[in-house]
Amino acid sequence: MINLVRRAAPSPQTLKLFVFVGIVWAAIVGPLSSVVILNSIGATSQQIGIFSAICAVISMVFQPFWGYLSDKIGSPRRVLCLCLGATAVFFGLVLLTGNFYVAAGLFFLDTAFRCCIIPLLDSHILSEVNAMPGMQYSYIRMAGAIFFGTVSLIYSGIISASGVMAIVPISSCIAALAVLWGLFAAKGQAEISRGRGGVHIVRPNLKKDAVFLLRNRQYIMFLVLVSLWSLATMPLYTFIIDYVTAVGGHPGQVSMIHAFRCVAELPFFILVGTVGRRIEAKKLMFAGMLCSVLHMAGLYFATTFSWLIVSNFFAGPAFILGLTGRMRYVSEAAPESVRSTSITLMGACEVGLGSIVGNLIAGFVSGTYGTQAVSLVALAAICASMVMLIFCVNQRSNQPT
Repeated sequence: MINLVRRAAPSPQTLKLFVFVGIVWAAIVGPLSSVVILNSIGATSQQIGIFSAICAVISMVFQPFWGYLSDKIGSPRRVLCLCLGATAVFFGLVLLTGNFYVAAGLFFLDTAFRCCIIPLLDSHILSEVNAMPGMQYSYIRMAGAIFFGTVSLIYSGIISASGVMAIVPISSCIAALAVLWGLFAAKGQAEISRGRGGVHIVRPNLKKDAVFLLRNRQYIMFLVLVSLWSLATMPLYTFIIDYVTAVGGHPGQVSMIHAFRCVAELPFFILVGTVGRRIEAKKLMFAGMLCSVLHMAGLYFATTFSWLIVSNFFAGPAFILGLTGRMRYVSEAAPESVRSTSITLMGACEVGLGSIVGNLIAGFVSGTYGTQAVSLVALAAICASMVMLIFCVNQRSNQPT
């Protein structure tokens, strides 16, 4: 029995990686509440739309830079920790102001560093999964849903009791803990192997591989696809406060919705790690899009907070299936030596190009026509991305020619 438990128990390296992923996701719950904070200061839907679009431009510019720097030094973990520390500082300073423009400026600085955190975390996970035989990306990534959902639920109670600003110092403390864990406890097996002369990650010619990536027609089409996908889904996340307000809710319930979404994600992380490993990337992405359609249809008809929660349950599997499909596609289509660059470039288009248009449109539409119109715009965008997925995205070689 003892031997069976020892064989089934995760290794210390796996546990360290799992905790690191969880703490990082917990650390960004606060900064991701920037729209709720600005809303509490008195920002209008149009102002939030413009703010979100500017943040998207910043992300689009800075994400590829951080990704290339990560590939250059060979450690997404160290770049991630640097950026997370800067995020903690700028987000913490928001506590000192009640002015919309000053707060927005601090959030812009926060975004310049925070934009790369999750893409670099995914890059670090993929490197470690490749260095640990039998390990699945979804099993480690599940830590994000657990920690993010738990902290969101806690923040929901704190916001309801003490206001949204009360989460700022707590978030900064969690970020500091994540940085310390990342620097001193989370050095991965892949980095250790490189330090010993291992061959887990091959980097024959970084610049040549980056150029190959940008000349890969199928990869470029994939970037357009994720931009359309973001155009459909990102505004629904940004303007969830408008949906909550429309059904008579309060800001604290925004974090509660995020927590319930994470609950819905957990079984799909397990499902993708078992059954999903035999399903190709294109089919996983299509399944995620179908779940997004159900999510958007539910939002269109939602008239109560309970119905809003039910609708967002579909957002969980939509995110997991889509994320796993996209990460698998990137692994197949991009050279391993520019993994961080390819993932952050995808994130730049996903959070950047899609969000610039999407949040500007949603800010205008929500303020003028209401949330139902936002849901219809999102449905049109997700249908366009489904058509593009069917006809344009195919697997390609991941080596330069």
